[in-house]
Amino acid sequence: MYTRLLKFVAFGLSLALMLAACNIPTSEATPAPDAGVTFVVATLSAIETATASVPTPEPATASPTATLPAETALPPATPQNPLVVKDALCWQGPGAVYEVTSSVKTGARVELLGRGSTGAWWIIRNPIYHDPCWVEADVLQIEAGYDLSGLQVFYPPPTPTLTPTQTSTPTVTPTP
Repeated sequence: MYTRLLKFVAFGLSLALMLAACNIPTSEATPAPDAGVTFVVATLSAIETATASVPTPEPATASPTATLPAETALPPATPQNPLVVKDALCWQGPGAVYEVTSSVKTGARVELLGRGSTGAWWIIRNPIYHDPCWVEADVLQIEAGYDLSGLQVFYPPPTPTLTPTQTSTPTVTPTP
């Protein structure tokens, strides 16, 4: 029991000394701050000052009598990464006569580069090789309201020509 009381007193005394040590005033002068810390603090302070001095624009308030004329149109929107709505192949040109370069998966977002001159085809940035490729129009979901008239029109490359392969024809020699 005595050792228990002694441990308790020793613990209390240690705790009291630690707490008192945190609040002891020192007669020494405050040491000079580290030059690196001073530089960082000065930089952060300058950034705060520069940010704080930039005036923030006041929000425009519309008067209750102001109305937009009916002919005023909103600025045209630019297409931004249409959604792929079904798995599809990415072609070198519009259709099966061209080589398949890769594929696009449902749910992916692709970069729209232009539209095909031959109808229902869009040209996107190939998600694997990052060059243009052709996909059918029903594969992409383009958000309503986008002005697509400014897109580049792509013309199909020349169709690949197949090299005919020679087949051997057996010759029949008559027997006498």
